[in-house]
Amino acid sequence: MSGRILVGYDGSPSATVALDWALRRAEATGLDVDVLFVADTSWDSEGFTATPLLAKQGEVVLADAAFHADSKAPHVTITSRTLPGNPITVLCAEAESTGAALLVVGCYRKDVYERLTTSAVSVRVAAAATVPVAVIPDLPPVHRRGVVVGVDGSGGSDGPDAILAAAVAEARRLDEPLRVVTAWTLPPFATPDFSDDAALYDALEERARSVAEAAVEHTDTAGVEVVASAVFEAPVNALLHAAADASLLVIGSHGRRGLSRFLLGSVSHDVLVHAPAPVLVLRVRS
Repeated sequence: MSGRILVGYDGSPSATVALDWALRRAEATGLDVDVLFVADTSWDSEGFTATPLLAKQGEVVLADAAFHADSKAPHVTITSRTLPGNPITVLCAEAESTGAALLVVGCYRKDVYERLTTSAVSVRVAAAATVPVAVIPDLPPVHRRGVVVGVDGSGGSDGPDAILAAAVAEARRLDEPLRVVTAWTLPPFATPDFSDDAALYDALEERARSVAEAAVEHTDTAGVEVVASAVFEAPVNALLHAAADASLLVIGSHGRRGLSRFLLGSVSHDVLVHAPAPVLVLRVRS
């Protein structure tokens, strides 16, 4: 790793929120910050190219970012640059080629339409990047505390265990509690006669609780306050509700090849679209 945090920045309010988050993390971890403006030239044509105009715009935007960053975190080493191309492709390629420790992007959405449009870039970056990605939503300020992570008992060479271990590390760094959530629901196509049996609910809840407790038991949580819980909800809703006032939500993204590398699993995708808190997306191998 390069010891740098790469921030995708376009001068928007959501990008400024993401930059501020990256600066706070850089202060806490001792990392440098690299601010990147991607001049989106993907719509250029032979008759007209916007590259020179976009490059000039990038210089202005980055000058403002440098001034803002210096006033917010004067002790953090900050560099900035402009590159042409498709923002998603360029951000992911730069993060990989420079060995960035983390790629940070903003996510601005006040209503459903904006969640499905402006958040699309951050979702696709989180899906395609080979380095950890932090997606920072532009949310009203509230008191936030705690780290949230979901476990489901699925296997993997470095999947669930790696995600939980990373969440523990984040909670330890922040000196905040960790909530480990396992969601459970009724089996698909359960009939009323089948699903009205109280013993079924008890068994499913106990299984979910044992999954969460077993995951914690097999992870080094020394120095971290950990609460493991089983929640009767769909996984997406369980994570969104648990992270409503959290400092950080940690999720995983399975590495893919080809066009599928731009896709997240349904849970990760929906969590990012409706992110109630900063979300750390980690790449894992199945």
